[in-house]
Amino acid sequence: GTNAECCAGEYSTQITGACFAGMANAPSAAPSSVDDIKYYPDYDTDYEAATCLPGTMDGRPSFSSMAACCIGSYPDQTSGACFAGMANAPSAAPSALSDIKYYPDYDTDYEDATCLPGT
Repeated sequence: GTNAECCAGEYSTQITGACFAGMANAPSAAPSSVDDIKYYPDYDTDYEAATCLPGTMDGRPSFSSMAACCIGSYPDQTSGACFAGMANAPSAAPSALSDIKYYPDYDTDYEDATCLPGT
């Protein structure tokens, strides 16, 4: 699943919030569920340099993950800036959201752990 889904599923009782804090454009507080996390495209920045920002903004589409926002808002971005702005960014921009997977980092102490890209 997504980084947010991994954090919400595996580290939902993490007091430090380290998993969510490790996300690019992390939410200001750990959400109570993955459904609470939203991202919107930064149309105020040049297309090739733009990323997605946490939260919602009137008049702009809202996405459930940064990856979904990047794919939906910047599909022709040749710079890869949107995906590069993600914590634990993929090595190449995926062509579909289903290509992005995260797994829990069980080798790190629970309160410090994050989710890592890959399977």
